[in-house]
Amino acid sequence: MLKKEFARMIEELDYDVEPVYVKNGGDNMYYDTLNSEQQISFLIKPIIEVLQEAGGQLERSEIRDRISEKDEHIAEFEQKLYTSIKTGNQYKKFDFKFNFALKELSYVGFLVYEKYKPLVTLTAKGSALDLDNFDVKTEVREKAAIYWEEKASKNKNKDKIVNVEDELEDDIKSNEDDILDDVKVKLQSAIANMTPKKFEQFSRALLTKMGVQFTDKGIKVSNDGGIDGYGYHMDDDDFRTTRVVIQCKRYNTAPVSEPDINQFLGAMNKFQADYGVFITNSRFTNAARIAAREGTPITLIDGNDLIRLIIKYELFITPITTYVLDEFYNEE
Repeated sequence: MLKKEFARMIEELDYDVEPVYVKNGGDNMYYDTLNSEQQISFLIKPIIEVLQEAGGQLERSEIRDRISEKDEHIAEFEQKLYTSIKTGNQYKKFDFKFNFALKELSYVGFLVYEKYKPLVTLTAKGSALDLDNFDVKTEVREKAAIYWEEKASKNKNKDKIVNVEDELEDDIKSNEDDILDDVKVKLQSAIANMTPKKFEQFSRALLTKMGVQFTDKGIKVSNDGGIDGYGYHMDDDDFRTTRVVIQCKRYNTAPVSEPDINQFLGAMNKFQADYGVFITNSRFTNAARIAAREGTPITLIDGNDLIRLIIKYELFITPITTYVLDEFYNEE
């Protein structure tokens, strides 16, 4: 019965969707117009592309960042939080789709990675792929479907009907997700609920941890229309002190755009800053990233960067030790 159900599901799936790189997203989120299988298919070619561009090896977080920079649709999907109907908890649907795509690319032999390890490496087969003539449906999705059918058949329960999609989702989540994903989602949600003033204080606290010494001038100019902090950073290697200004934007629906960067550049020049730091809990459009590379240097910290830095510097969080079971315990 399970095999028939899985075969029917495979026949009905629509894998065909090609990533179309766009510079600016629309009002409605594109990914929500795709079905579950199309959302996975959309990620596969960009994952291979950024790995090829990087020489064949990246950490998972780097892959996420780079495919998001290539496509505004992916960037928007990667940032969006969904609320579970069953539990009421928030989660990132992107996490599951991204891990599913990696799993399937691994199964067909295009890349390799170790469980709970961040590094993803292209195989010789993956490195040699010609993406101009690459068919996601025939070269990945249909071949991987055989793997999922075998996996589901092994795990079937004879006493009840098994929901194949739920079973496959549980397999991916329990084995491949970054074990910090839950914490990251909670952090993203908590930051989104901060007031703009608290987000500014929080951002200054983070940069203080990173070695920036803020002055009263930074507080006084917080309503300047482009500057939320002014301070100094000393490089311990060469004893060089630089002037730093920061801008903070807590955006829950929109990305930081090019005009935001241009306004910040003007304020940086006014305060004769050596460099600036622009912090947001959202993301930067491609045009904003390009603008930040021109003129006075600007370091961009988006929502994902922000969470990684919080964890790295343990800002207002308490680390704990946990353990996961190896496959030995699940083997028959």
